Amino acid sequence: MKIDKKRLLPLGAVLFALAIVGLMADIAWSVRQQQLDLITNFYKDHLARPETRQASQLPSGSFFSKELEALVDANLQLCDSLSRGDDICGYGADGDVFLDTQEVSPTLDFERAHFKVERAGDNIIEASFNIYPDMGAAYERKVRFVLVDEDNGWRVDDMLYAQGRSMRQELQRENAAVLARASELADAAGWVFNYLGNEDMLDRAVRFIAFPVQVCDQYGVCTAMKRDDMRLMQALDALADSEAGAVALPKPGEVQASEGKVVAVHALDFTFQNKAWWVTKIDLRRSSSPPPPNP
Repeated sequence: MKIDKKRLLPLGAVLFALAIVGLMADIAWSVRQQQLDLITNFYKDHLARPETRQASQLPSGSFFSKELEALVDANLQLCDSLSRGDDICGYGADGDVFLDTQEVSPTLDFERAHFKVERAGDNIIEASFNIYPDMGAAYERKVRFVLVDEDNGWRVDDMLYAQGRSMRQELQRENAAVLARASELADAAGWVFNYLGNEDMLDRAVRFIAFPVQVCDQYGVCTAMKRDDMRLMQALDALADSEAGAVALPKPGEVQASEGKVVAVHALDFTFQNKAWWVTKIDLRRSSSPPPPNP
């Protein structure tokens, strides 16, 4: 039988095109499934944990994109190094950013949360769940995940919450706020002298001291002291006895921070270094009522 090549060529082209379309459909389905699996598997693990897990506690490269993970890491480092008062610092430190809440039902698990995922756009997955399933729809939550394809697969580049909130934007704002507070002398001095006004809180004032710190007694004898020097707490105790808590403090915005700048407040010298104001000198000669000499 003679084969009509003129007819076979168009037929072959059609079959090839159909194969390509089928392959592309399979790839698209695989991509969508990978995205859904990333979020579903994460929540299965998250809701099985007995304690709340913070964003900074996720293994590196396991869930967040490189850019979002860098923001999370920066937030952790800034809080550890610059947030020295009693304010809560750390993105989501007072709640669960993955469940968008501060408290959840103690019996909540993956099944009881009625967890669902669906696509909400190109590379966007929406997760819905209920943090108190026994209390009705008022406790339903929806979180959208913006995904990017990286070397290790799909990763979360942003989390979008109700009222137009964005994890990326909230991290950027909080990181900027930590830096702003650290560069405000009124904030640092306020915390330090508040602690000095309460003898039970003297150890908290140490958070604001750069070591070794110069400590001068009421006779002008100055010594560089390390954190574990017992004489340091004696000097702080002497300041507490001198009513240092009643000192007139600088007002917010009154002092502009610049690297190496030194400002004296009562018996303390504050120096702006490493992005924050630190106590670099304690001079008991400047206290209002210096303690009597040791016998």
